[in-house]
Formats: sequence, C-alpha cells, structure tokens
Amino acid sequence: MTNYILITVSLIIVGLSYSTFTLLSANSRLEEQLEVNINYQRQLQEQTVTNTNQRLEFESRLAELEEELLEASYQLTSLKDTLAQAERRENPEYEALLERARREVATTARQRTGRANNRAFSMFSDPATSRKLAEDRITGNFVDYLEGLDLSSSEIDNVYQAMASFNEGRYQMLGELMDGNLTADQVASVFGPNAMVESLLDLLSPEQAAELSDYQIGVNQEAARAVYSQFLTSSGSAIYGEPLDMVMDVLLDELFSEQNNYGALAAANGSMTTAYNDKLETFVRVRDRLETDLNSDQLAQFDSFVQSQEGSTDLILEASDDGSGNLQLRNIKVSAENLPN
Repeated sequence: MTNYILITVSLIIVGLSYSTFTLLSANSRLEEQLEVNINYQRQLQEQTVTNTNQRLEFESRLAELEEELLEASYQLTSLKDTLAQAERRENPEYEALLERARREVATTARQRTGRANNRAFSMFSDPATSRKLAEDRITGNFVDYLEGLDLSSSEIDNVYQAMASFNEGRYQMLGELMDGNLTADQVASVFGPNAMVESLLDLLSPEQAAELSDYQIGVNQEAARAVYSQFLTSSGSAIYGEPLDMVMDVLLDELFSEQNNYGALAAANGSMTTAYNDKLETFVRVRDRLETDLNSDQLAQFDSFVQSQEGSTDLILEASDDGSGNLQLRNIKVSAENLPN
C-alpha cells in the first residue's frame, strides 16, 4: 500500500514538473515573439519618421526650385523691358502696353507663388499625415508635462487631444498662411505668441497654463539649439567648447524672449513680417551682449551666422524623440520676401 502511494505521488510530481516545463517553454516562446513584434513595430515607426522627413525635404526643395524659376522669370522680364526702351519713341502706345504687360507678369507671379506654396505644403493638408505629425510632436515633447498635471486620467487625455488637435490644425493651415488667405486675427490665434496655450485655457488652471507656457518655450529652445548650433559651427571654427555653449545660451534667451514674440512665427498683431523684423533686432541684442566676451574672430563667426539667417524665416522648427532616444529634427525655411503679411 505504501509503495502504491509513493508511486502515485511520484507520478503526480512528474506530471506537475512536465506541466511546469511546458508552461515555461510556452511563456519563453511568447516573450521571444513579443520582443520580435516590438522590434518590428519600432522599425516601422522609425521608417515612418524617416519617410516623413524625406518627403518634407523633397517638398521644400521643390518649392525652392519654383522660387528660382520665378526669379528667372522676373529677370527675363526686366531684360525685355530694357531692350524695349529703344522702341519707346517709335510706339506712342508703349507706356500703356508696358503697364499692361507688368500687370500680367505680376498676376502670373502670384499664381506661380501660390502653386509653389500649395505643392510645398500639400502633405500637411492630408489629415492622416498632419495628425501623425501632431501626435508625434506631443508624445515626443510634452509627456512629462502631461504626466505632472494634477488631473484625472480622462482630463489629462482631454488636454492631450486638445494639444494634438491644435497642432494638427496648425500644420493644415500652413498652405493657407503662405498663400495669404488668413486674416491677421486668424494668424495670431494659430501662429502667434503662446497660441497653443491660449487654446487650452478652458482645460487648464492659470497655474497649469503658465507652466505649459514655460515648458513649451523649453521644448522650442531645445529644437532651436539643435538646429542653430549646426548653422553656427558651419559658419567658422573660432567658436567651440564653452564659448559655443555661452553663445547658444544667450542666443536662445533672446530668441524666445517677449521682445521676439517668444519665438513665434507671427507677432501678436498677426504679422509674419513684424516677427521677422523682431528677429533681426534680436540678433543685434545678442551681439551686443556677446561683444565683451568674444574675440574678433569669434565675433566674425557670429556675424557670418547672422548673415546666413537673414532673408529667411523658420516656418517649421521642431525636434522630437522618435521613441528610441534619437532626436528627429524638422526645419523648413521660407524666404522673407515671400511672407504674406
């Protein structure tokens, strides 16, 4: 009887051991499969970001080529005007014909500029693309802010959705902005100083809104540091190490100051031209602050950097974490001559 009981217990133990081994093996296979799936998902996200950035670069370059073509058209028209001066006395209707030709050229130029803008920003008008870019911007930059809010999970989700929707609409309105189809009030409400924060005032307390304002400036400063430090170092070799850090600190402090509209694309009055001129004055203030701390070679390098920034404005200047610890930069510049207002 005792032997029977021992045999039975032994069989039960063997069965349990086998079941445990089977479960452990199955669990191990599931973990391996999960890790493979996570890797596939990460690779897909990285490829999506890469494809989006490449498309942005292609669209931006295409817009630049359109502008070059437009400039060549102006030059050709100017040459024709010069050659036609010889006929001025022979043709009494010359002035009227010339004025008519100028009107036609101006109309054609506006049409070409509009087509260039539409082509350059066509990808942003796609709802899926603009939503993806908006969500990537929020999840890649504002997670710490959202997690620190003293709100319920549903309230935090409402804030997240509102932030994503604002940025989605902002992307989609870029083409309308550059075509000059927005009023000054519309521009200010979307592209002006602290526009996103003001759109969230119904969801945030005054303290939370102020914190978001400061947090957003920090996010934008880091993007500007990554982009402008490259421009600065490519302008010469005299500024490096600690002087480079000092110059960038002063530059970012001024670029995102109240005098420079906190780095916004448009000023409080909705004018992009005002914001551009404010930025030029910002460079003057930065140089004044640095003049006693930099030597002549370093000042010359800074002046070269400023010259590289004159004549254009940053339509988009963003950076975000791709989820793998890599910084993704997005920078699109437009000529200051083509600003709509």
